[in-house]
Amino acid sequence: MTAAAFARSLAEAEERLRAAGLTGADAFRALRDTLLHRVGRDGEPHDALVDLALPAADLDLLGLAYERFFPDLFKGRLGQFFTPRSVVRLLLARLPDLAGLDVLDPTCGSGGLLVLAGRAGARVRGLDVDPRMADLAGVNLALAGVDGEVRRADFFAAEPEPADVVVANPPFSVPLRDRAVLDRYAFGQGAERVASDVLFLEALEGWVKPGGHAALVLPWTVVANGSMAAVRDRVDAHWCRRGLCALPEGVFRPFGGAAGRAALLWLQRRPAEDGFMEWAELEDPGYDTRSTRLTPTDDAEVEALAAGRGWRPVAGWLPPTVVAEGPALASWVTSDTTTTAGGPGQVTIDLADTDRSTGEVRPRTVDNHGRRAVLRGGQVLVARMRPELGNVCLVPEGLEAVGSPEWIRLEAPWPHYLLHALRAPSWRASLPPTTGQTRPRTDADTVLATRVPRPSEPVLAEVEALSAHLLREREALRARLAALEHAVHAFVAGGPEAELAEAVARLSEG
Repeated sequence: MTAAAFARSLAEAEERLRAAGLTGADAFRALRDTLLHRVGRDGEPHDALVDLALPAADLDLLGLAYERFFPDLFKGRLGQFFTPRSVVRLLLARLPDLAGLDVLDPTCGSGGLLVLAGRAGARVRGLDVDPRMADLAGVNLALAGVDGEVRRADFFAAEPEPADVVVANPPFSVPLRDRAVLDRYAFGQGAERVASDVLFLEALEGWVKPGGHAALVLPWTVVANGSMAAVRDRVDAHWCRRGLCALPEGVFRPFGGAAGRAALLWLQRRPAEDGFMEWAELEDPGYDTRSTRLTPTDDAEVEALAAGRGWRPVAGWLPPTVVAEGPALASWVTSDTTTTAGGPGQVTIDLADTDRSTGEVRPRTVDNHGRRAVLRGGQVLVARMRPELGNVCLVPEGLEAVGSPEWIRLEAPWPHYLLHALRAPSWRASLPPTTGQTRPRTDADTVLATRVPRPSEPVLAEVEALSAHLLREREALRARLAALEHAVHAFVAGGPEAELAEAVARLSEG
């Protein structure tokens, strides 16, 4: 059975439970008891669930199913997201052989990490502050045939019970305010609140044996934000970093999570031998991160990284930025910050109106509200948000328009050369890593500080002329194609063949 078929089956089961008057915790118990009965444990099957089909594998999808189809029970679990199976597989693949080791997940949720660790031969145990999730993790282990202990406990308040390996997807950026908890930790001294990510990394020090390992899912802010420098320094003092993999934006989106960024981090508890950290960046986790629905793609990239391909050694937490040659953009490019009020019928260019593969724009005429950026023909627009995606475009000559304040508007004597230069992967690699969890941005000062090689003026002039000519040809071809499509549509709708033939002949002549 596929994941999609299982999701449909559970959705139908939820409807039957609701029809029987069971929601929230009552529905949870009915499903739990039915599943326990399936594996010969305590529990009475509920009539509404007798035909619920289970997948032969991917049993950790039960966690996803609970969170998606019983939101009234789990919507309060702030900061915690179901860990996608591909992420779990990659997280465990970078650890030493787990056979015979004591593996702990101190924020185990639905138990997906423990299931795969147990199948790899580890002795597994889990903690979760929510007794219902601890219960769910126990069900998942039973369904998977994995022996293990799961109990309700608050990782931040419990006395450490060190393990050989800790695997975890801890709560993301939840403010912790319990004075009794904060006073246990250095980062909590004198603080009114501390983010769960920060406290987790400090607490982890007591839960891993010397020389043991940890594999974690963490928010990108821990990796890249300047405000987290003290946290990274403490990690380096107590651990050796073994690996770090940047995950794509929206990695939790299909699983009821936010659109933020995250990273996988592998650590070894000191004393251990220092060395370079292995770095990688995952772009395709095996599903579409732009969709709120679980839409499978290709897991080849995950499999390659799990097999050890695509990694490179780095000394710091992030790969060094590329140092480009050439003059700083600020020496020959200026930025514009003019704005105007929104109004009716304004010619508008926003990010959605651009062709990201070529940098061309398709202006719209719409009614706008609020302040808008003034856009002028010949300006090169660079998207502030996620500049590493290469969203750079050119405002057509002679056009007066408005657009989102998210545009950085650049003006230069050679706009076509600037357009193509800023779309180059090597230029994007020279930008400092963007920080921020959900909407990472750059700014005009950062862009103008980058260096861009510049050819001689005769070559610049040739680039300008050729680029302008090719873009005009492309626009003309697009218009001809649209006219042909219109003629075919008219014929399909019942128009005479002679008109179609006439249009084809006319368009064939150019």
